[in-house]
Amino acid sequence: MVIIKSLLFSMFFINLNLTMFFYLHMYQLNSYQALSHFNWIKSKWKKDILLRNIWLVFPIILSFINNFVVLAVGTGISYIIMFIVNRKRKYKKPLVYTNRLTRLLGTMGVINLIVTFLAMMYLTLWQICIVLAIWTFLLPFLVMLANIINSPIEKHVNNKFIKEAKNILKQMPNLTIIGITGSYGKTSTKYFLNRLLSLKYNVVMTPGNFNTTLGVVRTIRENLNATHEIFLCEMGARHVGDIKEICDLVHPKYGIISSIGPQHLETFFNIENVINTKFELADSIPEDGKVFLNYGNEYIKNKECNKNVVSYGVEVNGVSYKAENVEVNSKGSSFTVVSSKGEKQEFKTKLIGRHNVENITGAIAVAVELGVPMEELVYAVKRLEAVPHRLELVRGSNSTIIDDAYNSNPVGAKIALDTLNCFDGAKIIITPGMVELGAKQDELNKEFGKNIAKVCDYIVLVGKEQAKPIYEGINDEKFNKDRLFIANSFREGMDWINKINCEKEKFILIENDLPDNY
Repeated sequence: MVIIKSLLFSMFFINLNLTMFFYLHMYQLNSYQALSHFNWIKSKWKKDILLRNIWLVFPIILSFINNFVVLAVGTGISYIIMFIVNRKRKYKKPLVYTNRLTRLLGTMGVINLIVTFLAMMYLTLWQICIVLAIWTFLLPFLVMLANIINSPIEKHVNNKFIKEAKNILKQMPNLTIIGITGSYGKTSTKYFLNRLLSLKYNVVMTPGNFNTTLGVVRTIRENLNATHEIFLCEMGARHVGDIKEICDLVHPKYGIISSIGPQHLETFFNIENVINTKFELADSIPEDGKVFLNYGNEYIKNKECNKNVVSYGVEVNGVSYKAENVEVNSKGSSFTVVSSKGEKQEFKTKLIGRHNVENITGAIAVAVELGVPMEELVYAVKRLEAVPHRLELVRGSNSTIIDDAYNSNPVGAKIALDTLNCFDGAKIIITPGMVELGAKQDELNKEFGKNIAKVCDYIVLVGKEQAKPIYEGINDEKFNKDRLFIANSFREGMDWINKINCEKEKFILIENDLPDNY
């Protein structure tokens, strides 16, 4: 019995560590944000965490039964199940072993050792079992505790990197810095602007989604060099003050606000906080700088701004740069840009959608104001490529994928459906819906479902619980249930789509692809 119990505790700690890595991975996917992780714990408590932890604790419970056969069989069954639960699986975004994560892992290990040591020193066997059982259910919160303990160290490390980035910028007084933000469209605008400004300047931009303070710091330290003339700095935000923090680091002379809409309401709480946070960029622009505002967005247009404003928009009167005569189809878009200074130029692009015309117009406005002649932009606009995973077209033999996997906001989703509606064929969507919308998440997803039903011929929803509000919206529109499929995974959904037998070409919209923590 002693041998069995020793084996029991050994297996328990092995599985405890496997489970600990799982929660650490989820914390990383939650961007090391305590609120996001806590909300994840609440949403996953019954379906994932409770089930996982019960099977981990089950052998501990069996140890109270002084029966060799029951304990041996029970432990064996339990850990076979735990092995299946913790089996190696392919994550969409695997755990990344950064220095921060290594420090976090070390702290968690020390905490576990301290708890185990104290239990072994001062408690009886049955008391140890109770402590270990309770400790198992505290594991999801352990990573949050470890992060709090490590916060002074992380702050010291981050401040060191921030100081280095500031010193690099001080050594480049002639560098022109352009801040770009928005609830959606900021990344596309950044890529387009990089292409257009490169006609005249040596440009560097924050890569991919490097739009946090530390992402900007890393770009400055690793990518910026003395030959660069313009730095395009994308600025993302989840909390009030996030944009200001980046602006205080880079001090942009120009700023672009591409859009504002209900996004990250889980942390912003209301649209007013979103608006004020985006306009932290405008507030930071100096008197000799300019802020470029998309007046096609009502939130932006109606916000008072006492800076040197250059406005732009699609079919919007009274703006500095207006896109008119817009024609959009499945092969591309054409439009004419008219400036308040009397300049007029026709443009064509292979990119589809009115939103792309809007973002390109904003990039044109910035390029012209920085000295690039409008007529020289025609060829560059024609050669613009879609930004990966943002309504990116991937054409196949009898199907075309419209990859919008990085979108998770109501306006972006509506734009994606409008784009899908431009195509002549079988219109198909695969989506898990939108997240991080706070108290309005169910309401906005239900409205999304109604819009889906009005556009699509076939619908695939990913995740029965996650997509429930979307299903309700679809159901309200009396959509044909034979053309609706609820999949457990993205792969299962795509398999169903591939089996659809139709004569028309398939146009498949991938609207949002949630990471593993959802």
